[in-house]
Amino acid sequence: EDGDVKTWSKSGNLRSCLVSTGQSVYCACWGPDDDQVLIGNGKVLMIKTVQANRKNIQWNAHDGIVLCVDWNVANGNIVSGGEDCCYKVWDAFGRQLYSSRPMEHVITSIGWSPNGESFAVGSYNIVRLCDKAGWTHCRQRLQSGSVLNLAWTSDGTQFACAGGNG
Repeated sequence: EDGDVKTWSKSGNLRSCLVSTGQSVYCACWGPDDDQVLIGNGKVLMIKTVQANRKNIQWNAHDGIVLCVDWNVANGNIVSGGEDCCYKVWDAFGRQLYSSRPMEHVITSIGWSPNGESFAVGSYNIVRLCDKAGWTHCRQRLQSGSVLNLAWTSDGTQFACAGGNG
């Protein structure tokens, strides 16, 4: 909540403070080449480079706070979700490829399948499976409360969800 995004070594030593935004950061993930970090900061998405020779990118992404992001290794695309109840697909230059219609509740979790062909979207008592273009292929109503996290198997055939009701 201090607005800092820091990198740490495997042994737990602080390597660097990549950015200090001054407002809460709710999500961050590594880019496909492990030399960039995607950060959700307020309504903005920011790609911060670890190496000095690359330019940082920032764009207005949502009408509400960005709560979740994921950057796919296979296709290079980004998916984000936020308090505006929408999920969006982006390319690595910040160009919007897809925007959902507002859902009933905020988007609380999002995650690409390893092969980049689909992604899952979690909200309050619902999970969606979408193709890489953003179109919903399956929607499942749950009794889990907010879906707070999603995790795909390494082969991309299954994903698990963690719900807010325990």
